[in-house]
Amino acid sequence: MGTPSNYINMVIDLGGQFSWLDCDQYYNISSTYRPVRCWSAKCNATTDGFTCVDCWGPPRPGCTRDTCTLQSYNPKTELYITGGVGEDTIRVSSTDGLFSLLDIDIRRFSFACGLIGFSSVLGKGSASQGILGLGTQLSSAFKLVHNKFALCLPCSKQFYFGSIFVGGGPYYFLPYYPDDASMLLIKTPLVTNPRTDYDCPRLSRKDVSSQDYFIDVKGIKIDGKQVSFDTSLLSMNGDGFGGTMISTVNYYTVLHSAIYKALVGDFVKQAAANKKMKRVGSVAPFGACFSSENIKNTMTGPAVPIIDLVVKGNNAPWRIYGANSMVKVKKNVLCLGFVDGGSYPITSIILGGRLLEISLLEFDLESSMVGFSSSLLFHNASCSQSRLF
Repeated sequence: MGTPSNYINMVIDLGGQFSWLDCDQYYNISSTYRPVRCWSAKCNATTDGFTCVDCWGPPRPGCTRDTCTLQSYNPKTELYITGGVGEDTIRVSSTDGLFSLLDIDIRRFSFACGLIGFSSVLGKGSASQGILGLGTQLSSAFKLVHNKFALCLPCSKQFYFGSIFVGGGPYYFLPYYPDDASMLLIKTPLVTNPRTDYDCPRLSRKDVSSQDYFIDVKGIKIDGKQVSFDTSLLSMNGDGFGGTMISTVNYYTVLHSAIYKALVGDFVKQAAANKKMKRVGSVAPFGACFSSENIKNTMTGPAVPIIDLVVKGNNAPWRIYGANSMVKVKKNVLCLGFVDGGSYPITSIILGGRLLEISLLEFDLESSMVGFSSSLLFHNASCSQSRLF
């Protein structure tokens, strides 16, 4: 990014409206950086256009006069961050579906330089230098012919790269899966969150809907048996409460207490009856932990009860195998990697990054659909096997 080019490590925020950089520490020299001026058309399109920032130091990214200012909310840290909006060039690789081809410069890519409390937003000890927002404004940045992108996150235990594909497939994960992985995708409609006011802290404007991605989950099954709970919690009401959100900010999947207790209870029963798993003491923040000594390993991870999310518009579920559902917390102890979100959460289910790992997700913003593959391990592939290398 920038001129000369800088390699920037960024946290992926799937529903983030904007991208942010810690410009003071990591991005303070670029000849192609330009601030977005107050009252300009781009400023008005980005924010409400009524706030400006002046910096009286030497001009550099994050320190310019008469600059459009952005405020955004990080749901993980529950902190607001403020920064001046700027534009610069980013470099991405093009592909024919099999190999990396030419590097392409995307000019006038908009982002904000974090000014107040940005290091706290990234988190203590974080190796990241910014936040990459993949909200529904992504298409305007890349001027996409096909308004879609795909995400493939590697296993967090491995030091390998995953991939973000912008503009659509095909998606190949050679050498072990030779076919286009888009054929594996099970599709379900995206759901629009109706909240458009400042009561939704993710929003910086009054006249835009939430940029987060929601789907319509109809039910949950464990080893084919329906989990019993109040399914009205799965629906989103007119005020934007309830429903199911896909998130990369939350690492573990968070459930409404009523859903969490029902799922954990049924999982424990199925684990004992069908897998002969031995329950051990819980390890926070998880409510159900097991001895791993008698749990077999398979190509899709620990051999534990399979969790299915029943989604709208498809007979095939979002299938969650042990590699995504279980977390090793210490030697010989595995825990069910779901967290109790309390009795009054805004969103009933937040599908976290752990659940998304080793799976291909495609967001088609033209048709308002999301496609998911479930675990690529089932096909002897992973996100670390990329068409780009």
